[in-house]
Amino acid sequence: MRKINQIIGIMAVLFVSSCSDVLDMKPLDKLSENDVWNDQALIQLYVNTTYRGSLPSGFQGDLLSSACDEAYCIHNSGSYRLILRGELSPDNVSDLSWTLNYWKTAYSRIRDINIFFSRIEAAPVDEEFRKTATGEMMFLRAFVYANLIARYGGVPIIQTIYELNQDYSVSRNSYGECVDYIIAELDRAIPLLPDRQPESQLGRASADACRALKSRVLLYAASPLVNSTNDRAKWQAAAAAAAELLNARYLLEDDYRQTFLRDNGEIILARSYSQGQDNTTDFHLYQGRNGSNGWGAENPTQGLVDAYEMTNGERPFLDNGQVNPASNYDPAHPYENRDPRLSASILYDGAVWAGRETETWRGGLDSPESSVQSWNASMSGYYFKKFLHEDIPPSGGSVRPTSPWIFFRYAEILLNYAEAMFELGDEETAREYLNLVRSRASVNMPPIPPTVTGEALKKRIYNERRIELVFEGHRFFDVRRWKIAMETENVDQKGVDIRIVDGVKTYDFNRAVLQRQFMEQHYWIPIPRAEIDKSLGSLEQSPLYN
Repeated sequence: MRKINQIIGIMAVLFVSSCSDVLDMKPLDKLSENDVWNDQALIQLYVNTTYRGSLPSGFQGDLLSSACDEAYCIHNSGSYRLILRGELSPDNVSDLSWTLNYWKTAYSRIRDINIFFSRIEAAPVDEEFRKTATGEMMFLRAFVYANLIARYGGVPIIQTIYELNQDYSVSRNSYGECVDYIIAELDRAIPLLPDRQPESQLGRASADACRALKSRVLLYAASPLVNSTNDRAKWQAAAAAAAELLNARYLLEDDYRQTFLRDNGEIILARSYSQGQDNTTDFHLYQGRNGSNGWGAENPTQGLVDAYEMTNGERPFLDNGQVNPASNYDPAHPYENRDPRLSASILYDGAVWAGRETETWRGGLDSPESSVQSWNASMSGYYFKKFLHEDIPPSGGSVRPTSPWIFFRYAEILLNYAEAMFELGDEETAREYLNLVRSRASVNMPPIPPTVTGEALKKRIYNERRIELVFEGHRFFDVRRWKIAMETENVDQKGVDIRIVDGVKTYDFNRAVLQRQFMEQHYWIPIPRAEIDKSLGSLEQSPLYN
């Protein structure tokens, strides 16, 4: 199977020339710009390489789980903890990974894409190739801008190819102008691309990938963070965008866990991995249990675990932290009778995995008191399970995982539509699509009843996204666009402390992991101060940062 990420390789160009005029010889160690733009194969390689830089995979550090309330990262002594502790500023934002300190990376990609558009019309290529490559690059540019505005708000729209020593002082476009530009790019790209890519082209942008990105961008644009007046037209646009993909070419995968382990009919766009050395991931090593020689890098929090409902559809805890008596939750057996997506996504104490029980109790094989790489043990008492293959060990094996990293899938579209319809006042439709997600065969959670309305229904919509899309890079942006981060991100991260006393396990769910702070300015990422300085004052800093 030919995938986009398996195409990229090493190019070697050989030239034969006489030595009659050595001053006119073409360099033998590199390709000239004219070489690239006069050869369809090289242009294809240029497009492929642009995919790599423009669509960052979560298996390369794009989960963002440890930048919000999903997980604690034991190996991240700086970086995301600047966000969690409320210390982020224009002077230290460059210490973040490029995933969130995205400014320089994004504009480098935009420049590459702009170069493509400056050359493709004159390139001697097949018209079908020109059309599809143009559509794909339009999608990639829109995707980069969508990620920029999700982090910074309105940003400069750059269509000029700036050269060295050229005046490149720029100013921000408004958020609305950026949204209009992104949607226009996607609308131009859609007729140039097939609705779905054939199997031989999986990983390439399609018209449906454009529609899915439109759905996400317009949902964000309708949300409270940037739609302070609750403009109904913005919610209508978000609903219409999601509706374009409803009942089209996608179905929910029956097995929730398998959704993230193989290609399936729920995926709209994903990056595939292979056994080849240039297209592998060490995600299993990063996230594996320390007792299995993994690094246990990101540890799901107790707050996340508590968000999973009981199988009767009730929350285990009330808003005041007390056990919900209607839930049948048993504190002595905290992981029993829970939403099946908990056991599909998180390894907890007692969960059987790779031939043995997970042991996060004090002194257990996967605990900080373990005799096996204790420094890599989870601090929260939980490990990742989502995305991981049970038969592939964290280290020492020759077989590499080939789980796809999913950028867009059908469940997100259903949840986008449910949220937009709720905000438009159609609670019946919102419940219908929310319940579609909950009724997946392997999940089969009770439907949200008609008696759940208003603010209570909104909370269920928010929580369903938290559970269904966990670890997929959504939560960081969701709590911000909903403008609830002052509440969710000012709660300290906690884990579970499990001890065995007289052969009986006892659970303390208040194990301190990390103290957190969130302030109003942290709804947006600051632009590095060096970028502000380079603009000679034309570039405005993100709100409320000094």
